Amino acid sequence: MKTIFISLFFLISCSIAFAQIPAGYKVETVPLPRGAVSVLGICHKPDGTVTIATWEGEVWERKGGIWTKFAEDLMEPNGILYDPKEDAYYVGQKPELTRLVDSNKDGICDRYETVTDQFGISGEYHEYHFGPVMDSLGRKYASLNLGARGEFTVPDGKPLGKGGGNMSYNAAWRGWVYRSDRKGHFQPLASGFRSPCGIGISPEDEIFITDNQGDWVADCTLYHVREGNFYGHPASLPARADYTKEKVLSQTASDFEKLRTPPAVWLVREVIANSPGSPVWDTTQGKFGPFAGQMFLGDQRQSNYFRCGVEKVNGEYQGWCVDFLRGLESGPVKMSFDQQGRLWSAQVGRGWFSKGGKRTAIQYAQWDGKTIPFALHSTSLTKSGFSVNFTQRIGKKMTPVVKSWSYHYYSTYGSPPVEEKNLEVTNYKLSKDRKTVTFDVPLETNRVYAIQFPGQLNTEATPLDFNTIYYTVNHLRPPKEPKPGRNVGWSLAGSSWSRNDKARPLPPVVAPLPQSQCKVEKPANALVLDADQWTNPKWKFDKEGAMPRGQGNNPTKQKFGDARIHLEFRFDPATESEYEGKSQLYGNSGIFLMSAYELQVLNSFQNDTFADGSCGAVYGQHPPLVNASRAPDNWQSYDILYKAPIFQEDGSLNEPMRLTAHHNGHLIHNDAWIYGEVGGPYKAHGKRPLMIQDHKGTGVSFRNLWIVQDLEYEKELYSFRRLFSSSLD
Repeated sequence: MKTIFISLFFLISCSIAFAQIPAGYKVETVPLPRGAVSVLGICHKPDGTVTIATWEGEVWERKGGIWTKFAEDLMEPNGILYDPKEDAYYVGQKPELTRLVDSNKDGICDRYETVTDQFGISGEYHEYHFGPVMDSLGRKYASLNLGARGEFTVPDGKPLGKGGGNMSYNAAWRGWVYRSDRKGHFQPLASGFRSPCGIGISPEDEIFITDNQGDWVADCTLYHVREGNFYGHPASLPARADYTKEKVLSQTASDFEKLRTPPAVWLVREVIANSPGSPVWDTTQGKFGPFAGQMFLGDQRQSNYFRCGVEKVNGEYQGWCVDFLRGLESGPVKMSFDQQGRLWSAQVGRGWFSKGGKRTAIQYAQWDGKTIPFALHSTSLTKSGFSVNFTQRIGKKMTPVVKSWSYHYYSTYGSPPVEEKNLEVTNYKLSKDRKTVTFDVPLETNRVYAIQFPGQLNTEATPLDFNTIYYTVNHLRPPKEPKPGRNVGWSLAGSSWSRNDKARPLPPVVAPLPQSQCKVEKPANALVLDADQWTNPKWKFDKEGAMPRGQGNNPTKQKFGDARIHLEFRFDPATESEYEGKSQLYGNSGIFLMSAYELQVLNSFQNDTFADGSCGAVYGQHPPLVNASRAPDNWQSYDILYKAPIFQEDGSLNEPMRLTAHHNGHLIHNDAWIYGEVGGPYKAHGKRPLMIQDHKGTGVSFRNLWIVQDLEYEKELYSFRRLFSSSLD
């Protein structure tokens, strides 16, 4: 381990800070622009321009070593990104997501555009807005902090957690991660976050979040975010359709424990992190050393960079963390790789004391392109222990020292390690290339394992930079790993679920509105889809105006673009024994919008199936927000508003289809993006027929079908969302 003073500033300020910099790496400090007091965002443009956002509300660009002010008068921006397709910046201001555009190309922003402000803000100091990051489809993701004070905190009522929580739900969608497209359509994705400071997106379009230790958060965490999941802090739950504040307060820690998704990686407090920032992935193709594909993160308190990696075990991500570099001038919270493979960081010491000592700084780390540091590269869980990889050949075999622990889950601020165990290491083996060690230890779920190699040297007698790697075990390796959901060739970007993934949470069950409250007035310009409007003669209307399923799919004669649709359906009764265990055989049909995008029709009353195949799902893509199904032999209703996809002249997708829908009076899709056709990616098309699907299973009938065509989706959206009183409760 190489120990040096990192900068003269530390000596001048009488702050003693030592750097631990891996061999082959150096850290350079970049002069700040005039007036920058707290730098909280950083990104790069393809031309090499580095851009920062400051807490004081300014955006600066650095070209050729010269800083110029691009934008000002923003409110506490806490992140920035550049969208090359739009040639625009996005910043997460405290009250909104904002687009910054230089329309006349003079180097100064002249358009400040609100992208979305559909989340709440109470004015409480701690309601930070972190991000954004962007997926491959151009959609933006950000995270919303709970308030530090307020009327709605959540105690758990247990002695260990007495004192109650300290973070509060004061405004809508606080404690959530959300997604927004270029037009600002707000989609909440996942709940249960406390102070989700660090948001990052992997090269595979998967979202990861770091959260800060506090009430209901035992230690610093790295979460893999999946759409619909809950991650632990109950103060965020009132935004869900199946929760009220009263219901939250009536439950205990054990109830929330059953609901929550654990961290993929625990970021061990005081050792690795105290206030971790956003992960970035090494996609430099070796320009930054032997860590390609790994996550790099920084910590505001520790003034360090550390590395993380994850692997799927039993279908869920879990993984490891290890220190990488210490002694930065301030606390890195936002990071960005440039075109040269240098790792830049926006650093700040406000709020929490940073070990680096400075209030703010901009630095980058650079590899010399040849020197390989001696480090713990990564680790992986085996069925009986661990496999640990080193960057260099190790010398004398040194049996690792391994201990494990767990944490409390309660409302008290943080948790000490509990049930600590020193573990016996057996069956130590060293690979032929002397770079991989495998060994056995007793394994348990829901524990952190500290794997230490004290005194370990390489073949040239150099010690490890950092000799301990930490692995979070949520699942043990099963005898046979579960198969992932089906990949149909289009991306479920940002959802982190594959098609028909059986591990995906089922939508919460809610009571449908009474049928009398689900009636909607048919507009005067609606086209009634009666017997004359369908092409398949095997589908016939009976004397009561119902159309039982016939043989073969049933398209309309007419083609439609943007439209609003109303229809009612009913499943034939069937005995439980007849269809037990055959969830997709109970009334399976579907409404194919434009003959290609399916809103699932299926009996989901006390009949579980995979989430994106349940009643009201956009099949294979989006589960409904809630399961509002009635029992078979009862009429149910869909009310649907959709905007057709838009294609370029060359056939490529310009804008995807968007969908808002109600089922039995409940909002089940809120301006959802459609990823592609039901069987694959988008194919350029114009207007197409509406189609009802013929599928296997019990019978289903339809009635009262009508459509209003050529609507202006944006104009209709606000009022359509509020068709029923329960939709947005």
